[in-house]
Parts: sequence; C-alpha cells; structure tokens
Amino acid sequence: MAAPRQVVDGLWRCLCPSIDAALFQKTSRLRPLVPRRLTSTAAAAHEEDGSSNGLLTSNLTLSQQQQPVIDDGSQLAQRSKKTRSRKNQRLWQHEKANRKLLKEQYQHEVSSLPTTTTTTTTTTATTDQPETPATTTPSLDILTLPDNTIPPSLLASLSTPTLLLTLSRLLTSHSKHSKRFTGLKIRSLVHYLVTDRHQPPNELLYRALVVANWDPERGSAWELEDILKEMDKASIAPSKEFWRAAIKLLAIHPDYTLRNLILRRIGVVYGEELIKEVREDVILGLLRERQEELVLEALEEVVGWEEEGERRWMSGTGWDTVVHVLGKRGYTEEAFQVLMMRVGLETGREEGRGEEGRLDGVPMEVWYYMLEECSRESYLEGTKYLWGKLVENGLVVPSDGMLNNTLNTGARHCDEELATGAFKELAGRGIKMTGLHYEALVDCYADQGKLEEALEVASIKAESYPGLKEESRSILRLLVREPEMANRVFEILGELKEKGRKVPASGPVALLEFVGLQGDMGALVDALERVQPLMEGSDWGLGYLCRQAKTAEDWNLIARAYPRIGPTMTVGKPLVALNDTVRNLAADREGDLDLAFARLWDMGEHLVQRVAKYPTDDTLMALLDRCYWEKDSRIWAVIDLAREKGIQVDETDMKKLSTIPKPERFLLLAPAGKS
Repeated sequence: MAAPRQVVDGLWRCLCPSIDAALFQKTSRLRPLVPRRLTSTAAAAHEEDGSSNGLLTSNLTLSQQQQPVIDDGSQLAQRSKKTRSRKNQRLWQHEKANRKLLKEQYQHEVSSLPTTTTTTTTTTATTDQPETPATTTPSLDILTLPDNTIPPSLLASLSTPTLLLTLSRLLTSHSKHSKRFTGLKIRSLVHYLVTDRHQPPNELLYRALVVANWDPERGSAWELEDILKEMDKASIAPSKEFWRAAIKLLAIHPDYTLRNLILRRIGVVYGEELIKEVREDVILGLLRERQEELVLEALEEVVGWEEEGERRWMSGTGWDTVVHVLGKRGYTEEAFQVLMMRVGLETGREEGRGEEGRLDGVPMEVWYYMLEECSRESYLEGTKYLWGKLVENGLVVPSDGMLNNTLNTGARHCDEELATGAFKELAGRGIKMTGLHYEALVDCYADQGKLEEALEVASIKAESYPGLKEESRSILRLLVREPEMANRVFEILGELKEKGRKVPASGPVALLEFVGLQGDMGALVDALERVQPLMEGSDWGLGYLCRQAKTAEDWNLIARAYPRIGPTMTVGKPLVALNDTVRNLAADREGDLDLAFARLWDMGEHLVQRVAKYPTDDTLMALLDRCYWEKDSRIWAVIDLAREKGIQVDETDMKKLSTIPKPERFLLLAPAGKS
C-alpha cells in the first residue's frame, strides 16, 4: 500500500515554518532514514557481551543494526551527520540554554583548574592520551590509503597501540597533505577501535571526531556541541590540540555562539596564549559568517600582537584569504587596507622578502588581484599606489581591461598622471583607440582646469574619428566653474585652425551652451557669429538658436542674423532651422512677415529637388493665414506653392481672396544653389 501523502503549498510554509519539521518527522516514521551521526545504542550491545566500560558512546559507537561495512565510506558519512530538523527543534532556544550551559561550563572549569599550567599539561598527557610502547610505529598502509577505504583485514592485523598511534598521525598529517578531506577514514578507524577493540573513550578519540567534522560537505558544528557535553559529563579534559581542532571546525562550519563559549573556556584554562594561536581560524570563521567589521577589528588586534613580538600569529595564507574574499564581496577599500596592514608587518622582517614571486613578502598574485579590483571599482588611492609600485616599475603587465579601468579611474577622479599613464600603455601596445579613450582624457584635463590640453586631445579625437559625436559636458562644466575662460576658448580654437588642425566641435558647442545659460538671445547670436566659421559648415549652432528662441523678438533676431552665418553652412543643412524660423515668424502676429518671406527665399538655395518636404505643410498654412489676415498679395504665390505640394485650397476660400490683388509674377523660393 502506498504511503499516505500530505499536500503543503508555499502559503503553509510561509505562515507556519515549523511545518517542515512536522512533515520530516512524519515521513521519518513512514520510511526510516539512515541516521546521520553515531548513536548511543551500542552500549546495550556492550553490556550484553559483558564488555561494557561505562562509556558515553553517543558519538563513538554505532548500533548493531546500523554498523556499516568499513570499506563503504559513503554509508558511514551519512551516519556521521545529524539531521537538521531534530536539531532545529532545540537549537533556536539557545538564549536561555546558552546561559545555563555557560554557567555549568564555568563551574566545571573552576572546579577542575589545576594549581599550575605544568601540572595541567602533565595530567592531560597521562590521563587522556593512550599509552603506547616506545617501539610502536604507525601503519603506513592506513596513512597512504584513499580517504574512504580501510580493508577490515588490515585493521584486524594491527595491534590496538598501533591503531591509536596511526590515528594520532592521521590527525596531524591531514592538514598538511590532504587536498580533499572527507573524514571517512578517521570515522572508520574510531568506529573500529570502539566497537571491535572496546577502546574506552578518551580525548584522542573525541578529537578525532572533531577533525572528521572538518569535512566541508558532511561536517557539522552541532556534533561538536554534543561532543563537548559528553566530555564534560565524562570529566575528560580537552587538550590544546582539541581546542585548536574545534576552532578550526568552526571556521569551516561557523557557529558564532558556540565559538564564543569555546573561546571563554580557552581563556579560563590556558589564558591568552592559546587564544592568540587560534585567532586566524576565528577570523576565517567570522569571514565565512560575513561579519566583515569584526574581521577588521580582529586583524587590527593581530597587528598589535605581531608588532609587540617577533612571532607570527597569522599565516600568509590567512592574510591572502581575507584580501581575496573582501575584494570579491565588493569591499575593495577594506581589502586594500588589509593588504597595507600586511605590508607594514612584513616591512621589518627578512623572512620571505627575497623569495621569488613575492614583493615585500606578499605573493605577486595578491598584488595583481588587488590592482584588478581597485581599478575595476575606481578606487583611486589603491589604484594609484599599485600602479606606481607594480606597473611603473615593470613588475606587472596589466591586461587591456585593467588599463581601460585605470584610465577611467584617473579620469573620474581627475588624476592626470594616472590617466595619461594608462593611455600611453594602451597606445604603446598598438591597440586601436576609440572615442571613449580620448573622451576620458578630455574629461580628466577639463576637470583639472587645463582647457588647452582638453581641446588639444579633443582635436586629436576629431581627426582620428571624423563624424563621431563629441561630448562637451566636461568643457561646459569648466566654463561654468570659471566663466573668465570663455574668451580663451575662441583663442585656442583659432590657433588650432591656423595650425591646420581640425577644430573639435565640442569647443564651439560648449561655448554656445555656456552663453545660452545666461538667457540673452542677443549675446547668443553674437557668439554664434564668432564661432560659426570654426564649425566647418555645421548647422548645430543655428538649430541651438531655434531651440532657445521663445518670443517673436527672438525669432526676428535669428532671421536677421542668418545672412551673416548662413553662407558658411553646408548646402541642405539649415533647412530645418529655416523652416522653423519661417513658421514661427508667420504664426506670430508680431513676427516680421518680410523676414519670413526672405528666409523662405533662402530655403530655395538648399532645395535640391522641388519634391522635398520643405517647406512643410504647417509652414505654408501659417503663411496663408498670415497673408490673408494682412491682405498681402504674396498669398497667391503661397497658394501656387501649396498646390505644387498637393495642398488643395477650398473654392469658398478662393472667393474670399478675390479682394486681394494678384501680382503678375512672384517667386517665393530662390533657385537651388543660387544666392
């Protein structure tokens, strides 16, 4: 019969998160799961065999029904990890429980404090460590086997002292040579010693279980908590090696509350010395918990310790890890500060300074990584320091992307030296420069107030990329900041033209926009008359005048100025501006109608074909309405032009026009190309 099912949707889980634990218990009753940790049911088996040692075997033994095959590491690994659901039922009530636990631990530590440190060490060594003959040697076969297989025949052939010594060696050799640690070999060996050899629990076996939990995938901080409770109940005092292994476990599987409890116990028993030794693992655990501020505070404390004495309290790998993780998380400034902390510590040391692949005792990979991160995040202080130390001294060859980022960083922060250096590096590689590279230099020079250099680079850009749209924001910001430099723009542009250089459009455009900000149409028209000869036939200035015009008087000024600026424009370009001028002059009763027809005549010079859309229909209708209102005889020419463009005039309207005299001949548009 199929197992019953219970449907739970997302709303259930949002409103009642505890439903997960309830469902897990129900499914567990329906189909027993393989336990994920070592259980305490083997005590009954020992009692039946008459071999009970009074052991606390919840972490050291397996039940008879759950004993795995030693070779099968995957099953044992599943038993070595607790289920989270059962733990969650009691873990998050830790506020009250932790106070009680802390009180009990302090009472236990105070009651078990020895008279001297030497006595403590001696007692621990004599009571916790198993006695092994001096001639006993560890099994090299077990040490060299893969991490998940130990043949039962090999275990049976070895004596208990040999197995204990092998386990001790296995704990110390793991961290130095193993690349991928799972802890299965350690768990298998501990399981065999307890179940088959009836080894009583001691500090070594518990420490082995702690080391087995270093496994990143199968390890757990919860098992460490249970181990500590069992050791306290059995009055087994943890050694320094045990505490070091525990803190390292919490660096892999962080638990902030449990870590603080352990550090307090370490401080009570061993003092500050051991706290300093495990500080690196504490920092890595905080880093895994994403508590970056606490990491920086702990590093400052380590720096203070190392400045006081000659001993290193944190390895180079630990420093490199902090720098890398902070940089990847976006804390570029903090990562650079950590790098500078390390450099400051390495300055007074001779160790590692002359090694190949290092600079000031720091690996070159770290320097390169920080240059990449600082330039990518536009962090000026770090980028400039690393650029001068690495690139300018020829120690590092940055990638093209890093050079682009460095150029943008220098331009954003107005650092001429940094931006120019990156630009030269790019140019020296023969890379095809784009308008963005030149624009970054223009922004850098303009924001520094160097108008001449900015226009010089803009001229080079205009020569290299003709027709590319040029930005003038940085030059405009300079003119707004220093209005007295407006006249200097005319002089620099004139000098460029005399030298035969291409005049960048960004200069005249920025100048016209600056004058336009003053709101004086007369001054704007005068400025356009001065810069129009430098704009190489562009109609941008005339179009800008039309966009700034607001009244009939403004349109009259534009219409009167056109004969002075129009001849310098390329044929066909000013059609839009002329069409707008004619329409606005005709539509406003205060506009000069004669000027409107004059500019309509000028439009003919730029019309290559009569089928062109200029003048537009709305412009012709505005002229018809204005001529009819003023009884102007030129209305008949406008009607003829409208009919040519397909605009029909109603017969009733024609009857109303009978009172207006009709001239014999009148041309509205000049012949194309004629003045």
